[in-house]
Amino acid sequence: MMKVLVADPQPSVRHALSVWISGQPGWDVVGDCGDAFDLLDKLIRLAPEIIIMDKDLPGISSQELVVEIRQRSKEVAIILLHNGSLEQTSLQKLDVDFFTSKTDPPARILDTFMKAKVWLESKSIKDQHPD
Repeated sequence: MMKVLVADPQPSVRHALSVWISGQPGWDVVGDCGDAFDLLDKLIRLAPEIIIMDKDLPGISSQELVVEIRQRSKEVAIILLHNGSLEQTSLQKLDVDFFTSKTDPPARILDTFMKAKVWLESKSIKDQHPD
């Protein structure tokens, strides 16, 4: 099971994402949070493999938050959710692994989640069998 932490300032979005993700085979939502500080606390306590986080979580800037996440957990995959379209270059500066817009069709959002899962699984296999 892929352990997922959902972080979004809107409770309704957190709930919808948690229900949707939990319904996917091989996924387990281990927690959710509404701000950056709660995310960092739960990162340590819940040890998720994937964080699905809103670009504009209250607390600290997205850039600072991603730096903190990377310092505390080198292995976690970060999927950044944003509203509307963003320049890819500005997203790449954030050092996230994947990103998708909340306005994308559900199939595209799910495809991004699945890509993250496959990426982590392939990384895990490589770690187990280094060549």
